[in-house]
Amino acid sequence: MLKKQLTVDIIICLIIIIFLEFFSLTLLDDSIKFLVLFATGILLMVNYFIALLIHKPIRKHPLDNLVLLFIFSMILSSFMAYIYWDQSFFSSLKDYRSFYIYFLYFFLVYLNVSSERIERIIILLFFLSLLIFLIDFITFPNPLFSWRDEERRNGITMFFFGQGFTFLGAFYYLERFFYKKNIFHLIWFVLSFGCLFMLTQSRMNLLALGLGFFFILISSNLKRRYLSAILLFIVAGIFFSSSNLFNGIKEATKDEAHFYKKDTRLLAQNYFLTELQGGVPTVLLGNGVPSEKSRLGLESINGEFYTSDVGLTGVFSYFGILGVIIWILFFYSVFKVKNIQNSVYLKAYFITLLTTAFTGFSIFDPGYMPATILCLYLVRSKTSIDDSVKSLDD
Repeated sequence: MLKKQLTVDIIICLIIIIFLEFFSLTLLDDSIKFLVLFATGILLMVNYFIALLIHKPIRKHPLDNLVLLFIFSMILSSFMAYIYWDQSFFSSLKDYRSFYIYFLYFFLVYLNVSSERIERIIILLFFLSLLIFLIDFITFPNPLFSWRDEERRNGITMFFFGQGFTFLGAFYYLERFFYKKNIFHLIWFVLSFGCLFMLTQSRMNLLALGLGFFFILISSNLKRRYLSAILLFIVAGIFFSSSNLFNGIKEATKDEAHFYKKDTRLLAQNYFLTELQGGVPTVLLGNGVPSEKSRLGLESINGEFYTSDVGLTGVFSYFGILGVIIWILFFYSVFKVKNIQNSVYLKAYFITLLTTAFTGFSIFDPGYMPATILCLYLVRSKTSIDDSVKSLDD
């Protein structure tokens, strides 16, 4: 039994690492990454349909329906891409490949993987992400794992697929620190904080880490936690104002505030909401994920704006109003469940996603989606079906 479980866990880890494109390993050719990811995604889809035929019916959870509906929205948007943008179904099949990670959710459901095993996988991938940060720091300016690297804001920026697990692990250990008072748990959070901010110079990362920290603190069982939160907030504000560590992002924020009328993100919001629409059906169901050889892909390549700058508007561009509604329901279903010890970190992770709901793309970032799927499955595992239904109906 244990051997079988270990085999399944290794398969899950391998699937996730493939969808993370081996943590953006630069030594591996992009064509190889594409083929391996695409083949794995197809196998996940085939596995899902086989499971429907051979497995006994499982008791449905509200999140099951939402994940299935999101997959259905992907199919509908591919029709819109074909009708309005001459994008073939085969092109869509290839270019939707990162979103096939949603089938992993049902893979976990049918195998009934325990939450303890999923959390062990999260911890493993968390430490791997910290190791990759260290390797990239040592090998900069030619990091071994990266899809974007540069010097900016008086520091260095290194992004690789997998930083969603850095966030998830950071909040996991922070929650454990507040409940178990183990200083090593706090050390892992501090190291994660340093990597996610100092090695990315991302304002959104800083905001997400701060909000997640205070949310977990307030949700903990500490005495005088509200007073502690207020005092720490004041100290953090003073430190932020006086420390040179944040000069880069403070200068960038001032510059963008000064030129807010020409801000790229504001212009991008308007572009994806109004200009890049084939008709009313694309507003409802989306334009689809662009393929390079289609008119939609050429429009995206030649355009000045990117869905990565607009959060839920990017979801809207891909999957229409339907996709946005589904994602709002994802947030609602996660935040509505009661705070349960050892699960508050899942809400903190979704706060991270929420911070980029209008100015980023962690919601549909290939580096975050695998962590998001594990979070959704853990919410399913840690809450009873009846409680979830009640929370959604309130």
